[in-house]
Amino acid sequence: MVIAVIGILAALLLPALANGRTRVRRAACLNNLRQTHLSFLTYAHDYDNAVPIGYRGGRKQWNTMIYSGTVNKFVTFGRLYVAKLMEEPRIFYCPAETATSQNFNTRDNPWPPGITGTNVQGGYASSPIIDWGANEFPATMPRLDDLPRQALLADGTGTPDRVDSRHRDGANVLYTDGGAMWVPRSFFDQPLSQCATVSPACNPQQDAIWSVFNSR
Repeated sequence: MVIAVIGILAALLLPALANGRTRVRRAACLNNLRQTHLSFLTYAHDYDNAVPIGYRGGRKQWNTMIYSGTVNKFVTFGRLYVAKLMEEPRIFYCPAETATSQNFNTRDNPWPPGITGTNVQGGYASSPIIDWGANEFPATMPRLDDLPRQALLADGTGTPDRVDSRHRDGANVLYTDGGAMWVPRSFFDQPLSQCATVSPACNPQQDAIWSVFNSR
């Protein structure tokens, strides 16, 4: 009888504990994003209000790179690393991430960046509003004063598996004003579901996802 009661209590408590862990990780992710905002503000202050965000090679899903081992250059928000604004690199990675390719200092994503031939990705994706091509810098870098409360960084939403490996039910988003918020997956799942692979053909769907983020 006692064992049966314990089993019933465990069945009731385990989902609550799992939900509690999910909420804690989501809150930690939001806190990380808010902390990264200071790095972007400092960079903008030092570089004529510019912010190093965007995507690479014509694919708006390629918006997480810190160091490109292909061209051996620091790109997109890897420029923060060059400017010594990533002294706490863990804040640029979601604590809920399970994919080693998107996590901090793993075999598939080593830290520190800068090894010839080895790509290093950040844990968050930057707003894909400018194509850096295969270059160290884009032709024109976005400026904060041209981006009134737009999404700056977010949990990766390039493909469904990027969302599944983290929070599953949505994404945390950081805005240019320093605010950060949770956006449920139901708001962007329709365009996301059309991005099974990384391809320029998915650029319109990526635009739709970030348009949702910008409208919140």
